[in-house]
Amino acid sequence: LKLQFLYLIAPPSRLSSIPPLHTHTMFIVAAATDLFGRKQNVKLEFPSCPTMTQLINAAESQYDVMSRSGRPAGYPDAPFKVQTFQVYDDILLRWVDLYSSAQLTNGCQVFCFQPESIWHSDSQGIIPEAKDNVTWTTPVGSPRRARVATDAGVAPALSEKLRSVFYQIDSGNKGYILYADLRAAFARAEMEFTYARVGDLFTVADSNRSGHITYDEWVRFAIKYPNVIDGLFFRSRDMTGGASPYTNPSSVQRQREQQLRGYYDEAWQGSVQRERAMGEYEAAKRDADQARMQKEIAESKERAAWDRMYYSPSSPGRNY
Repeated sequence: LKLQFLYLIAPPSRLSSIPPLHTHTMFIVAAATDLFGRKQNVKLEFPSCPTMTQLINAAESQYDVMSRSGRPAGYPDAPFKVQTFQVYDDILLRWVDLYSSAQLTNGCQVFCFQPESIWHSDSQGIIPEAKDNVTWTTPVGSPRRARVATDAGVAPALSEKLRSVFYQIDSGNKGYILYADLRAAFARAEMEFTYARVGDLFTVADSNRSGHITYDEWVRFAIKYPNVIDGLFFRSRDMTGGASPYTNPSSVQRQREQQLRGYYDEAWQGSVQRERAMGEYEAAKRDADQARMQKEIAESKERAAWDRMYYSPSSPGRNY
């Protein structure tokens, strides 16, 4: 009994490191690139070491959606394509050309080079820390890999995208999303997940375990996994030829829209307040550290001045 009890206990550090979507080890490749002059870095998940084709497919699927959702005004709408890769060699401590999946290790860092263009800088530079990401791919040759709609202007806000996707997935205008609805939406978009499963995502979204996803649960899920929302939104936009899938809402939908917007604004304001509080804390900490340093410098100068006065030949109390 004692032995069984010991096996059931895990240190808090290990428990907190368990990812919410997965229950066993995965193969992670951190893939960075430059999108419109800004370095991006995401974690691509695979059940095992990917082939070069799988890596290219996953990188293009993720960054094509990211480029559409984050494209600044005035920049062209061009599909994201990988021309070459480089991987950072931890032994040589430098970037080397990636030509075989045998060069990949779990947790390695690669950089995706796009075809030469004036709209991005194909040099590694300073790469940010890789962000967690739900990875999917679309089969090569699928019509879903080609864009039907051409984006005009700046991409819509996350609140509009998640609302549009929710109404499209909610078949029958039930006011909630079932597992079958979510699975059908991913199948229509041909988003094939490399590691996570639709059931994993549904479990994360259905936070109260009611068996369906309400609009407020959908907002929480969208804030946590915006890339999934972007993938569904732009794929559905391509399938409808550029028209928004959310058109001519009913009164029930308008009411849900207002509730959804209120919840999203509340969540957004909460995150803004947390960031502001964290910034104030960091500023106060820097001021305190600077004051402590200045105090130490002043005390050091005072001691040095006292030593010079005490040990000088003309100082009082010294007999020669």
